[in-house]
Amino acid sequence: MGTILLYGFEELNDILVVKAAVGPFGAEVKPVFRDGWRTPVGALAGRETRPAREGVFSGKLGGRMMVFCDLEQQLEGLLAALRQANVGPQCYKAVLTKWNQEWDGIALFTELQRERREIEARKREQAEKK
Repeated sequence: MGTILLYGFEELNDILVVKAAVGPFGAEVKPVFRDGWRTPVGALAGRETRPAREGVFSGKLGGRMMVFCDLEQQLEGLLAALRQANVGPQCYKAVLTKWNQEWDGIALFTELQRERREIEARKREQAEKK
């Protein structure tokens, strides 16, 4: 069974909506609160990784993030179910890989923000060329 890590989901109702949407897929939903943001995402998914960084992150992520762990075969269906439940359009999404499993939630969120900015900049450039 795979896991979906939820970052920045602070309202119980929002977490329950995600659980209801992905329930038929058997995915475990695991909210990650501030005290876990410095822990490698792989460790939160049950993999052996480096230890968590010291301290609790006191800032805000600036959004929400879902990390899909060991759910590659079900990803298309999960994303469709989340879209249908109106969860996710405003949410960064990542799949746990051997390359990012050592990253903590803060580093992964920062990387996803950077990638989205680059994609949006390319879209703007292409639109201006037309």
